[in-house]
Amino acid sequence: MIRFIALDLDGTLIDACDQPYEGVIAGLQTLRQRGVVPVLVSGRTARSFRNLDHLDDLFASLDDEVLLSEGNVRVSRNTDLFESLLTCPPEVLRKLAGAPDIDLIAEWSGEFYATTRRAAVQFAMAYRLPRAQITVAGQAMAEDAPRTTAVTVFRSHVPVRDLVAGLRCDVVTIGPFAAEVVRPLGTSKAVALARQLRRRFGEPDLSRTLAIGDGAADATMLAACAVGVAPRHADPKAVEAAVSHLQDDLASFLYDFRPEGW
Repeated sequence: MIRFIALDLDGTLIDACDQPYEGVIAGLQTLRQRGVVPVLVSGRTARSFRNLDHLDDLFASLDDEVLLSEGNVRVSRNTDLFESLLTCPPEVLRKLAGAPDIDLIAEWSGEFYATTRRAAVQFAMAYRLPRAQITVAGQAMAEDAPRTTAVTVFRSHVPVRDLVAGLRCDVVTIGPFAAEVVRPLGTSKAVALARQLRRRFGEPDLSRTLAIGDGAADATMLAACAVGVAPRHADPKAVEAAVSHLQDDLASFLYDFRPEGW
């Protein structure tokens, strides 16, 4: 019997205009009535998540605690809870921000800091953020480098992987600008979800959890849960990891879902 449903946000619950897909809110409310707890696990940063205050009706159907930054940050919608679960060592930002002629955005404590105005503009465009929410700190941010939850590099004359080699972090290429994102070693939605369910609900594993996600970053979570479901427009990696690939809309699946049947 399924007790939890882990859900990605962008492309799964909301569209490119940050609006819920039709019928999704009613479907999630129906799940709650059937005793299933929806848990959000998103790649969004804390800052960009808090910008979605027009989605209160959607978030009210989810558990209050959400996992952000691919599971590396835990926040609560209704309290001041903000906790960085995994971070890159300070040496990562020192190496990157100290490199010559580099455009990057560093994230720590839920805020964004850029080495250049160009990086700030690119990041704001890529992630649909107000430019004013990004502080241009220049390379000086490397002087007292904190532990970061992510560093996004748009341009560097030295390969990013070479700069952070041996510093316990992972590098992935994402986004329309082919940016390279440096995250803490071990970043995984699946691991973060299992840890959260154990801590918050005493759930020992993912054997009673269904996961729904459309992106390549959701693949590990889809594969690790008892059931993985990919929406009809999902990335091929998500489809490959899922048990089920929806051919109808997500709202219909949520409304028709019976937890005792899985």
